[in-house]
Amino acid sequence: MCKQCDNATPAPVSRRNVLRYSAGAMAAAGVLATPFRHVFAEEGTDQVDKAIANRGKAKQVIVLYMSGGASHLDTFDPKPGAATQGDTRAIDTNVTGVKIAKTLPQIAKHMNDIALIRGMSSKEGNHERARYLMHTGYPPTPTVVHAGLGSIVSHEMGVKTAELPEYIAINGPGARPGYLGVHHAPFAIQVRAPEGGSDERGRRQRPGQKTGGAVVQNLTLPKGVTKERRDERVGFLEKLNQRFSKDRTKSVGEAQQAMFERARRLMDSPKNTAFDLKSEKASTIARYGKTRFGMGCLMARRLIDEGVKCVEVLMGGWDTHDDGFNKVRGLNAQLDPAVAALMDDLKSSGKFDETLIVWVGDFGRTPRIDTGRNGRGHYPRAWSAWLAGGGVQGGRVIGKTDAKAETVVDGAVKPEDFYASIMHATGIDASKTFYTGQGRPIQIVYKDGRVVKSLFA
Repeated sequence: MCKQCDNATPAPVSRRNVLRYSAGAMAAAGVLATPFRHVFAEEGTDQVDKAIANRGKAKQVIVLYMSGGASHLDTFDPKPGAATQGDTRAIDTNVTGVKIAKTLPQIAKHMNDIALIRGMSSKEGNHERARYLMHTGYPPTPTVVHAGLGSIVSHEMGVKTAELPEYIAINGPGARPGYLGVHHAPFAIQVRAPEGGSDERGRRQRPGQKTGGAVVQNLTLPKGVTKERRDERVGFLEKLNQRFSKDRTKSVGEAQQAMFERARRLMDSPKNTAFDLKSEKASTIARYGKTRFGMGCLMARRLIDEGVKCVEVLMGGWDTHDDGFNKVRGLNAQLDPAVAALMDDLKSSGKFDETLIVWVGDFGRTPRIDTGRNGRGHYPRAWSAWLAGGGVQGGRVIGKTDAKAETVVDGAVKPEDFYASIMHATGIDASKTFYTGQGRPIQIVYKDGRVVKSLFA
């Protein structure tokens, strides 16, 4: 297994950790080093063809990120009978002629809602670089930190005074806000599997451990501390911060003030109950699956219900170099019920058509099986991703790989095309240009990105 295979698990979120997180976010945004102090935006020329259907129909976004890179052959692009297929078997879906892995039976019943992209092709085979690419649409460069998808959605679609953060990352750190600044950094949280459940690696939740529950600590005031007393303390702290900011750049003070305002709104909001899964019925927990990913998807649905613009749920464990087929079977068993339950609940609430679901990972896995390790290596040349809801036309397959799943032979989709399509769904101008403090222009989507029309036509 690669040393980079999964993101480290951050500490549980508390008010103290919010301070640490904010400092890290400020550093990521560049405000503690070479600042993007004068970032501003100008209207782009909008390279997107507005005649394409369903532009801007998605009002919220859920990103399901498969960290490590899911095998396309063992999930959404099986090749029955091919020597490269290995142990994975395929089943029919509710779309005629479309087969997926047998271990995804519930998703197979939702294939009419999914636009499956089998023609993804990229050039980054290193985990860290690939994650950056698939979170931003840009390859990494030493000269600038690009904004992640969640931060773009927060900036372009969010409300600055929203009670909950507009970009929340579950079970992972999320992507840095780059040139957009600390206001749009991810609010990262961790959820646990319920008692008796398991995480992505199959580790069981031990009896007596905390289950789902409140994952943001200290949202309520300590015993004996009234709201008025808290506000007096915060006011005193703000005075200290003002003195601190006098000797530093304006951006540092603004970022610090934004963090405190964000924390206060979060504490005061009745919407923060969305972070507490204890109120959910046992039957609902069972539908999503007693797994960390399942609880992440359930919380994503709760946060969408409260109006959060972008929620990312990370699922690790997909770097399946060793014992790959057994591992993928286990991962699919967690992925399948969680995705199906999420889609069912969004439909029941009437939010599916206005919520874009993005399923993507680092890259694919090699068609060639490493017989010594019974797994697959990194493979960015040809792989799969999919979109659903938010104006996307389900029940179709975009792109095709050859008989061995080695090469895209029709309808190749590059990361920048993938991002241009997401921007189309949300109505965000893909060509909108921002300028760094050094005057460097950066478009939201790389200039060569084009909407995949068949996703919406």
